[in-house]
Amino acid sequence: MNKADNELNKVYEKYKKKTNMSFTELKIWSLNPASKLASLDRTPIRRNLRLLSKSKTKWNLSDVDDANKTINFISRMKKNKKGKRISGKLSKRDIALLNWGFNPYK
Repeated sequence: MNKADNELNKVYEKYKKKTNMSFTELKIWSLNPASKLASLDRTPIRRNLRLLSKSKTKWNLSDVDDANKTINFISRMKKNKKGKRISGKLSKRDIALLNWGFNPYK
């Protein structure tokens, strides 16, 4: 196994541990109007739908970079306080986490 394969495996496993939503769960969430209340654009949702739809054997270095963005965002955002509710029981923090593939209520 070369260095790139080792890095890909490491990041893939970390990504799978950090995200707790399936492709289908994130796709359904992306159709919810509340998903538009926290993020500036739809890039995180599209990025994570793409990553969740691909098997590890199809990942490339660009996917590793994108997965690292998600890993870092979820790690940072989970440390923030929930904040004021803006839609049902959801705060902007909750919505942002959902948009990045992490359901704080699981």
